[in-house]
Amino acid sequence: MNVLIVDDEISSIQAVSNGIGWDRLGIEHVYTAANVQEAIRQFDGSPIDILLSDIEMPMGSGLELLQWTNKHYPNVKCVFMTCHAEFHLLQEAMRLGSVDYILKPLDFSKVELVLKETMEKIRTERMLKDNSSSWIQNKNTVVKQFWKDFFLGEISPNKDSLTNYFRQKRLDVNLEGLYVPILIVTKKWTENVSKEDQKLLQYGLRNITEELFVIPETESEVISFSDTSILVMLQMDGHSEGYDLNRQIEKCCRQVIDAAKIYIKEIVCCYIGVNDAIYEMPSVIESLQEMDFNNVIHEPNVYFLHQDQNNKEGYAYSDNRIGQWREWLKQGRYAEVREKIEDQLTPQGQKFNINRVFLRRFTSDFYYLIFGFTADRNIFVNELFAHEQSNRLLEKASESLDGLLQWVNHAMDMMQNFDQVNANRDNPVERTKQFIRMHLSDELSMEQIANNVYLNPDYLTRIFKKQVGVSISKYMINKKMEAAKDLLMQTDKSIGEVAMLVGYYNYSSFNRIFTKETGMSPQEFKKQQQKQYDR
Repeated sequence: MNVLIVDDEISSIQAVSNGIGWDRLGIEHVYTAANVQEAIRQFDGSPIDILLSDIEMPMGSGLELLQWTNKHYPNVKCVFMTCHAEFHLLQEAMRLGSVDYILKPLDFSKVELVLKETMEKIRTERMLKDNSSSWIQNKNTVVKQFWKDFFLGEISPNKDSLTNYFRQKRLDVNLEGLYVPILIVTKKWTENVSKEDQKLLQYGLRNITEELFVIPETESEVISFSDTSILVMLQMDGHSEGYDLNRQIEKCCRQVIDAAKIYIKEIVCCYIGVNDAIYEMPSVIESLQEMDFNNVIHEPNVYFLHQDQNNKEGYAYSDNRIGQWREWLKQGRYAEVREKIEDQLTPQGQKFNINRVFLRRFTSDFYYLIFGFTADRNIFVNELFAHEQSNRLLEKASESLDGLLQWVNHAMDMMQNFDQVNANRDNPVERTKQFIRMHLSDELSMEQIANNVYLNPDYLTRIFKKQVGVSISKYMINKKMEAAKDLLMQTDKSIGEVAMLVGYYNYSSFNRIFTKETGMSPQEFKKQQQKQYDR
């Protein structure tokens, strides 16, 4: 058996945890929580048999926790710990079904005695479950566990395996009936919500689904399927098939969608499977998960599997005319490029058929536009996009249409801003920087660089250092190393080839300078990047 200790004083939790001989009692796991909300999260993630809780706590009382436990986990037994033997509190605790209460400071021998008696009551109730109301209450938990085991592959989808499982669990499940799975998935949150709060809100979504998903002549099981999804298993019992059933399921789904948006700030989508035998449910649900994976339009909606199968290809991808857009960017025609991209990503009547394949292809093509832009201006890509925001937006570009649009608009803003800032670059220092970037593979002398801008080498050196902050030679090394790192990360070229491409025809010199500038050898750098890519 397992025990959950709830007390707002950490020292009290530690005292109880260390003062009780749990192994001697036969307790397998001891969980702890410092308030009611933490306790609720423990219940959702761990099997609890006995609740050992303080009554008076600042963030919700033990009595409130017991009320919640009675509703959601009625078979859990509760023992209260309290500093005050106030009659009204004890009376309320007993009314709510607390097994016993213990006064603080605790007598651990008394606590162990109460726990032994509580464990004996649990064992007795379990022995009588076949003929008691507790079995009826436990049945829902057992059925939910069956569906989880079934979809995790722990039970083979054949008649013999299922029959044996139901016989062992004393479940009366119709193997010949028809089932319809409905997958309800949270696609995004309308407000900023912490990871911990998301778990609680998902619990709220499950409760909403249980309350609203009621269809005559059917039985439904609502299961927490993952951190972001709820699964409804609908068993038909003489219910007419076809349009009428689908209409009622869709109505329930839309009620869940509306309630989720209003009450728990979630945008959810519902995916409705096809009627089939229980043996086919794992493959049907796998198809629903594939639908959700390809749904990159994070807007509330209801989708039917049979319609998705008829529309498998989705929106036809077409070439993005990258070459033309590149020329327009040279001409400063940013508004026209943005307009064409908007047309490409939100085509009239086709928006909801855009899938991940489309996003991946568009993202790849758009990156060629960025490379073209930087090549035309003799700069490196990381000069524009080597910061956290760009990387974060790029990661999300292949997950949703909203994510792709955010990244594209960010990239367009960066490119347009670069052109605006650098509209007047015709000065000696800027021309020198451009000349160096265009000749990274050459071994340039100071005289060659100065002759390019028609200045004395010493004078150019002084004004360059004053304006840029580093010497010309240091600037050349920096740019060569940046190019080398790009080539090592983005290409399969050997280190010797990379060295020559950035102007080092002596491998030892390249290796020495690269190691000095980056803190690692070219070989170590390449291995490190490969490990990050593999992850």
